[in-house]
Amino acid sequence: MPSQIKDFLQSAHQLDRVAFVERHPHAVLVQRSDSNAADPRNEYRSTLKMRIDPKTKEVRVEPIPPSPLDQVIELTKTVADSFSEKVLVGRTETNDIALADLTVSKHHAFFKADQDAGRIMLTDTGSTNGTQVNGQPLPARQSRYLHDGDQLSFGDVRFIFFSAEAFFDLLGSLSVLL
Repeated sequence: MPSQIKDFLQSAHQLDRVAFVERHPHAVLVQRSDSNAADPRNEYRSTLKMRIDPKTKEVRVEPIPPSPLDQVIELTKTVADSFSEKVLVGRTETNDIALADLTVSKHHAFFKADQDAGRIMLTDTGSTNGTQVNGQPLPARQSRYLHDGDQLSFGDVRFIFFSAEAFFDLLGSLSVLL
């Protein structure tokens, strides 16, 4: 069940980074809410901030900080199935992350942790409307490592990816909202 940013703010304010990550160890997807019209930061939404990723040398548009009402989905297994090492994304309820949108395939993509590298990979399963990472199509059945702040799209449904540590840092930057 999705939560909201505001559900994690108090925990991030009260705990240090290590304790927060112990309590919330999973990477997350943050999805913008439709109620951003009431957000007083809307006047700044047209300003873009660019950054060069030092590891990949990619130029990225920095995501606008989330609203307290934005949705948070933890990348955890919720459905007992034979794909125990994968977090499945798709339109049907048999997926760990069920996205009720017609542009999302029944079995659209999956996340998998690479324990050796300590990173998470995303793979599109050959979906009809595709998966994108930072606006670039992810070729079907090819895995890609994710970086904090990557902007993901499953069909028309968009998210921002954060590791547990980066999510704590993000929440710390929003602590003024408490």
